Amino acid sequence: MSLIAPSVLLGIADRAAWQTGKIVTAYQGYIPFPITPIPSSTPDINPVGGGLYFTRVTDTDDPDVEIPLIAPYEGVDTTVTNLYFVLKYSSLCTIVTAMDIHFNNMLSVGSWDGYLSTNDIRVSQYFNQLYRAAKGSFMLAVNVFSESADKFATAEVIAGPVLTFTDGLNYGNGSIYNIANGTYYAATQLRVITATTIGASNLDLRLTVKDINNNLTTIDVTVPSGTPQYTAIDIGSSTDRFLDVTNIIFKPAGATGTVGDQVWVYNLPERVIAP
Repeated sequence: MSLIAPSVLLGIADRAAWQTGKIVTAYQGYIPFPITPIPSSTPDINPVGGGLYFTRVTDTDDPDVEIPLIAPYEGVDTTVTNLYFVLKYSSLCTIVTAMDIHFNNMLSVGSWDGYLSTNDIRVSQYFNQLYRAAKGSFMLAVNVFSESADKFATAEVIAGPVLTFTDGLNYGNGSIYNIANGTYYAATQLRVITATTIGASNLDLRLTVKDINNNLTTIDVTVPSGTPQYTAIDIGSSTDRFLDVTNIIFKPAGATGTVGDQVWVYNLPERVIAP
């Protein structure tokens, strides 16, 4: 009996992720970069009201009430959302669970997470959302790439010239135990986005970053003079994947740009999912 090939599995996962993404964006009102996501206009079926289930039993301060109820009630509070119900009761969940039958027939595969880790491949956050609806738990973060526009850092040239650094998001410490709950993701290739049109001089930058094993290293990127606003420049190659940007300086002996130049550092989604 043959184990499914990675290319076939990713094709299936990406198709399901693409379809899930259509549902997600419809319910969350997503507008692409550089505009940020806007709240959903869909009525919320899980308002706080007089208190969530979890808080109501916690407020009793009665262990006989809290011990049997806190965990399951918190689960309800965190999963009763419009999006969750759409995914939970759609046939798309079958894509996740039916593959488990194949995995279970192959010894030591370890379901989706085990297969992905063994083959060093990753699925979209949209697939992770479908997986959670199907199985009630998130996938491991090391196996999931983000579909959001995640700002890791900002750098701006001020008089001096001096480069100011503002820290942004990060994907955690890369632990194999982290779950893809919206905070943790697999390490990602990075890209520079020009927040302004770059002036008459190149801007040579050196980024201090954390690699997939949470070790500090550096990587350089050049932003050419005259680059228009909102231009994306990839940093390194697809094999250069990082969890965090901890600092940005001028590259030693490099060009220092023009006062007022500003760039953002964003994640680069691992691939474009398609049906």
